Amino acid sequence: MSDVTRLPDFLKTSIASLDNEKYKFVKRVLKNNNLNTVCDGARCPNKCECYSCGTATFLILGNVCSRNCAFCNIAKGKPQKVDENEALHVALAVKELNLKYCVITSVTRDDLIQNHDYGSIHYVNTINSIKKITPNVKIEILTPDFKGDKVALNRIIDAQPDVFNHNIETIKRLYPIARQMADYDCSLEVLRYMKSKKLITKSGFMLGLGENFEEIKKLILDLDSVNLDILTVGQYIQPSKAHLKVQKYYALDEYKSIEDFIKNNTKIFPIVAPLARSSYRAFEAYNSI
Repeated sequence: MSDVTRLPDFLKTSIASLDNEKYKFVKRVLKNNNLNTVCDGARCPNKCECYSCGTATFLILGNVCSRNCAFCNIAKGKPQKVDENEALHVALAVKELNLKYCVITSVTRDDLIQNHDYGSIHYVNTINSIKKITPNVKIEILTPDFKGDKVALNRIIDAQPDVFNHNIETIKRLYPIARQMADYDCSLEVLRYMKSKKLITKSGFMLGLGENFEEIKKLILDLDSVNLDILTVGQYIQPSKAHLKVQKYYALDEYKSIEDFIKNNTKIFPIVAPLARSSYRAFEAYNSI
């Protein structure tokens, strides 16, 4: 077990790329289109690397979440009014950034209850706008659970994203601590249902919230039971003192053990690394399955 009082050196990232021209270009495109990214909102440690490579993960439906997950840095409270122009602006940014593969995520919108929405309609509008302007771009969406609503999920299926991603986040035992407004079994069912409709499915979870290796293996096998295609596993890093404390920093050999377990016991393609996040090496993973 690593010392939880000190961030290991392999989790420290450089900010040297802030002067990179691609980094500045991405920031400018996002600002000009009035767009949010999860890179900023969630304080992703890979932000500098991704921006410097000319890409970002778009955050739609505002930047205020209707849920209160104790690990997440996204603002919580009363969500904003949906920006009807946002889908077009995302599509224009995708074109301007010359992306070949884009990742779209969002805050959770449990407030959008009319017409079995929960944000699904806006996802569809965004997917359709991207396909209209840049039809050859591959689209990965990282969605909330939409309360497991099949009408909402069917909208997403009809829009045909290239990859459907929904994060399980942590083991079932820790849901009351880390994800009080979510449900482990609901998340598994969403992934199972979307795979049954022939979509490529993806999920991710964090290490360091208090799970043990047996519980990690159970989670991985649960994900394999719903025929998951791609799995990301990375270290939880506390965004602020107001968030859940890190219970353990995993050592590099432990990541290897987890990756080996996935490879030896499931059909899932694994991306297991200290700084692995939902969109980490996303295009590489898509091309590997």
